[in-house]
Amino acid sequence: MKLKISLILLICGSFICAESSQIKRGRHLKDVLVGVVPERNPSIWESFPIKCNKVNVQVLDKISGKVFRAKLSLDQPVQFGTITVKLGESFINSPDDMDEVYARIIVEEKEKIIFNNWLFASSPSVNLFSHPVYDIRVEF
Repeated sequence: MKLKISLILLICGSFICAESSQIKRGRHLKDVLVGVVPERNPSIWESFPIKCNKVNVQVLDKISGKVFRAKLSLDQPVQFGTITVKLGESFINSPDDMDEVYARIIVEEKEKIIFNNWLFASSPSVNLFSHPVYDIRVEF
């Protein structure tokens, strides 16, 4: 995470400090960063998030105490009691970077969307799914 924040700060700083003649239209971000990011770490380009089509979720039934695990796919919603859980989109970090899985989860109850937000595996309390019966978490 610190690497991503540092990289973003470097990108912003390079755009602010660079003269307009140095940055031509149509240049890719990678071309702009060649002068900013040291060449000794070529894997930096591979550390950006990778889009994936499946994610593991854990659903806790707070009343019975049962934990259900499922693998959500983009095309297949999963029913847990009265809620339906769908995967909007998901990303994982590359193996070279810190482990992280984040997914946009859509939860419907009685054909009404009650949750449509991002969940993070390393920080389940960031965008907490609040429901009187169920608790949903994204797993690594």
